[in-house]
Formats: sequence, C-alpha cells, structure tokens
Amino acid sequence: DKTSMFSRKKSKSKSSRSEVDAALEEEILQTFHTFADEDDQEIMSLDGIGRLGEALDMDPSSDVRLLVLLWRLGSSQKPGCITKTEFVKGMKDIGASTVTDLINKSPSFDPGFLDKGDFRDFFRFVFQFSREGTHKTIEKEIVASLLPIVLDRNRAPHLEYFLQFLESCNHTVITLDQWDSFLQFQDSVGVDLAHYDDDGAWPLLLDEYVEWRREKSK
Repeated sequence: DKTSMFSRKKSKSKSSRSEVDAALEEEILQTFHTFADEDDQEIMSLDGIGRLGEALDMDPSSDVRLLVLLWRLGSSQKPGCITKTEFVKGMKDIGASTVTDLINKSPSFDPGFLDKGDFRDFFRFVFQFSREGTHKTIEKEIVASLLPIVLDRNRAPHLEYFLQFLESCNHTVITLDQWDSFLQFQDSVGVDLAHYDDDGAWPLLLDEYVEWRREKSK
C-alpha cells in the first residue's frame, strides 16, 4: 500500500544519508590522522598543526589564517593542540573534509572578515591556545610575537607603541584579563590617549603603558 511504499522510500533515503555521513566522517578522519601525533592518535599537537599549515601553504609561525582555522574548528580542550573529536565536528561545521577543501576555503579564514564580536572571541582563543600546559599566563616575549600576527593597525592603533613598551616594562608574563583589555583599549582610547580616564578600571599594565607614553612625549 501507499503508506508502506512511503515509509520504505523514507527509510531508504535515511540510510543513504547516513552512508554519506559515514563516508564524510571517514574522509575527515583520514585528514586528521595524516597530521595526528604518532604517540597519541587522538590529538594533533603543534607539530602536526605545523605540517597541516604547510600543506595549506600557511606559514605556521606567522600566518594568522591557521589560528582562525583552529578557532573555527573548535580547538578548546587543551592549549597547543586540537583533539580528534573537535576536528571531526569542526570540519563538518565548516563543510570541509580534505586538505583541498581547506585550501579552497582558506580566503574565508582571513580575520578581516570577522565582525567585532567574533574577533573578540577569536582574540581570546589565541591567548588560551598559546598557553603552556596548565599555566594561566603567557610570557611577554610570546605575547610580543603573537600580537603583530593577530592584530593590524586598523584593529590596534596602539600596537607599535605597546610593543615598544613591553620591551622595557617589568612585567614578565601577561594574564588573560590584560590580553582582553588591550583589545578593548583600542576602541576606548585614541592613539593620542584621548578619552583615557585616569580613574578608569584598566589593568595596571595599561595604566603603566599610558604613563610610559606620557613620559616619552615630554
């Protein structure tokens, strides 16, 4: 009868869809295992991420698009790596399964396309991803190398001055609050330090930066 015919068609399309899903997942897993750690096939650490970057024609030491890709894939469980579970789910979410797919999508990993809210999330991700083990802070030398990769003058007019300040300041590590606040500072305080409130709630690091700028301009 018509009812059984309809349900047969429905179950057939359902099974063919699950076959497509299974084939897609298998393709994604193949991509993952190409770059996964030899010792632990459940994770892709910095070495594998570096090799993935090279396969995508992205320099792992300087191409911000690789960081955007890791953020979009949902790397969050541990710093400096992406798990198999995160990779599989993330690749499905962005509609990719192979290195070729990722190469074709690479223009969309330019952070210039991110709106302010998404960029703020991405910026925070970069800090969390760049931590070592259980450390809650990042050494200022690493911060000084990351900031020019992640930010440009449009997003961070204070960047060049701040990098000079970091070289001379006494702080040896940077906290997540200081990192986040530096991005907010760009929108709130002009590069000429207009709108800076001496009684504002900025972290001490940024107050010291303003003091350093004022001293330099005397």
